[in-house]
Amino acid sequence: MTQPFRNFGQPVNSQQQKSPADSAAKPPEMDAIVHEEQSLLCRVRSHLATIRPSRPPPIEDYESQLISLRDQIATAHLEDVPALEQQMQRIAGVAQRRAAANEVEPVDPRSPYFGHLRLREKGRPDRDVLIGKTTLVDSKSGVRIVDWRHAPISQLYYRYEEGAEYEETFGERDVEGTVLARRTVTIDDGELLRVSSPQGIFVRSGEGWRAMSLASTELAGGQGKAARPENFSSQGGLGTGAAFAAKEDRHLPEIAALLDPRQFELISKPDSGVVVIQGGAGSGKTTIGVHRMAFLAYNAKHRFTADKMLVIVGSPALRAYIGEVLPALGIGDVAIETFAEWARQERKRTFAWLDVPVEENTPSAVTRYKTHPAMLRLFEKRAAETVGDNSIRRDSRGVLAFWADVLTDKARVLAAFDAANDPEMSRDQVLQAWRWCADRCPAVVESDPGDRAERRAQFDAEASQEDPDELGADAKEAKSDDRAMLDPEDDALLLRAYQLLRGELKKGKNPLLYEHLFVDEAQDLAPINLAVLLGVVSQHTLPSGKTRPRSVTLAGDTAQRLHMDSGFRDWRDTLASLGLSHVEIEPLRIAYRSTREVLEVARSVLGHLADPTPPIAPRTGAPVEHHHFPSQGAAVAFLADAVRPLFAREPRATLAILARHAEQADVYYQALRMAEIPNLRRIRSFEFAFRPGVEVTEIRQVKGLEYDYVVLVDVNASTYPNDDESRHLLHIGATRAAHQLWLVSTSAVSPLMPDWLR
Repeated sequence: MTQPFRNFGQPVNSQQQKSPADSAAKPPEMDAIVHEEQSLLCRVRSHLATIRPSRPPPIEDYESQLISLRDQIATAHLEDVPALEQQMQRIAGVAQRRAAANEVEPVDPRSPYFGHLRLREKGRPDRDVLIGKTTLVDSKSGVRIVDWRHAPISQLYYRYEEGAEYEETFGERDVEGTVLARRTVTIDDGELLRVSSPQGIFVRSGEGWRAMSLASTELAGGQGKAARPENFSSQGGLGTGAAFAAKEDRHLPEIAALLDPRQFELISKPDSGVVVIQGGAGSGKTTIGVHRMAFLAYNAKHRFTADKMLVIVGSPALRAYIGEVLPALGIGDVAIETFAEWARQERKRTFAWLDVPVEENTPSAVTRYKTHPAMLRLFEKRAAETVGDNSIRRDSRGVLAFWADVLTDKARVLAAFDAANDPEMSRDQVLQAWRWCADRCPAVVESDPGDRAERRAQFDAEASQEDPDELGADAKEAKSDDRAMLDPEDDALLLRAYQLLRGELKKGKNPLLYEHLFVDEAQDLAPINLAVLLGVVSQHTLPSGKTRPRSVTLAGDTAQRLHMDSGFRDWRDTLASLGLSHVEIEPLRIAYRSTREVLEVARSVLGHLADPTPPIAPRTGAPVEHHHFPSQGAAVAFLADAVRPLFAREPRATLAILARHAEQADVYYQALRMAEIPNLRRIRSFEFAFRPGVEVTEIRQVKGLEYDYVVLVDVNASTYPNDDESRHLLHIGATRAAHQLWLVSTSAVSPLMPDWLR
């Protein structure tokens, strides 16, 4: 059972535990402020104890009245109907208002509010306004609690500091006045535990109240720590020249300062062969990939032209980032795509006649089924069996029939998955996925208008003469079949089937071939996806008759998997599935992005998923801090107070506020916007600006990016339970931080948070 927390809003870290010696000297105002807040809390709790919840009539009572009136209207005289309808509308309105009233949560006496304003307005006595999660205003008792999310007056709390004069319009009323006091308080189980004010931060401990150092809750000192696209700009061209091999230092002069010897060794690998890089967050995988492309382009200008290189990335955000980096390295106009976009485009070009929609809610078992290494092997085996079989059609329509046959051959499918013996793919899951395919694949094949010309002609003839409701079943089926849908994973399966049966994909009449392929975040691609990509990289025949290996760079980190159903288990199994078991995996051990403190937390979050060999972090920085609050509103108030001075001191800093779910990100963004945080952006669809400011988004969107500062919000047990996906997400979020990391919880803390932070 989780123990109650007593470090509300107070940072705890592995490197420095707070002690009385760390505290600031006791300010003279502390006793008066604490006494004032305790008296106010006592008054609020006393008032809440007198409130008895009202019991509005059950909604069912209103429903029975509405049904009765409806029945009366059906049998009433015509002249009585308007009055009955008016009564029905009145009762419906009352029922709606009652239902809305029932949805308003009562004030929780254990944590009734988190903010305190004292306002002075012209012509009115001074008044205290409390900011909480719900609204309760009783002017007679002097208790005014307003909902921080909806009440207009709560804007004063987020926008103005203590002592500031304000002028706002609430509805149709203009108000102006002065904020006499603005404090953030932490109340748990009805007890005041912390008061934050301009005069100091006062914390209740076992020895009583003490002042806490303001520096301990400060974001500072990290401006410019995160890499940005402009960091890669070089003076002149990246190059080695013809005499590079004879150079004693073997360094590229423009980027030598950015690379360690191991990174440079990988960049300057021979221009043929597959290079596989396994590296943790911030170890330089993307840097190596893009600089290797620049290296190849300089040393073999005619072969490695921009139009003959392909970059596959994990997200549109990384595509935008690399799209800015490559021109700075002297190579522009390179195709940079996510695999899903690239495969969809190539499938539509290869099967241009196939006009069926794509399913948006494919079951997880079907995704695992279609991306499993066993399915790749089954496709390859079945294709090998067709060699010399003239009865097999080799055009694109024959490829579609082959695809459907492999996916729906129950006996062969079961044998293939039994041979794989994967504990993560049970026979029940295989059968569930097979039934899905057996239902849909034939409908996709039958949707081909070329193979059903007669039935479509029949349908067109009947449609011109008959009522559509009277058409025969065959004609209706010819028109459409709701089962004729592809899954997103079918793009890769169809392309691979085409490669196995017909050879190279085509771009017009020419083969679709690239001289170099760079795949970043390869751990999020299935083996069959990688097989398709390897199939579009050229293999040249040398004068000796030997084949020169493909030029490929694969980079990834198994600790940063986002797609648990992708079929990627680990590097060695994946390479074996691709027939590359002899390829060496190049490890990167030095992590340059994040500090030791950040990596320590990120590694702890991974738990059993962490690499046995920890990364080497050459840099230390600010301690990782955990701040706990009883509500999101209190957390936002704390963050707003921390962010404003940060950007006053460091206007070029980058800060990411990361949530797991979009709804959580929306809450923090709206509140910070109300607090008028400068350069605040809500990132919804990877539209990153790569410029200073605060970006609020979900962790899945920032894969591959980095920021000077990162705040992970709602690190709660309900948001990040003890499962592998939550571990991966928290690890990814934490390792976006180049300088400083905060974790914020607003209810029972996640079990994945390290013990020393709890």
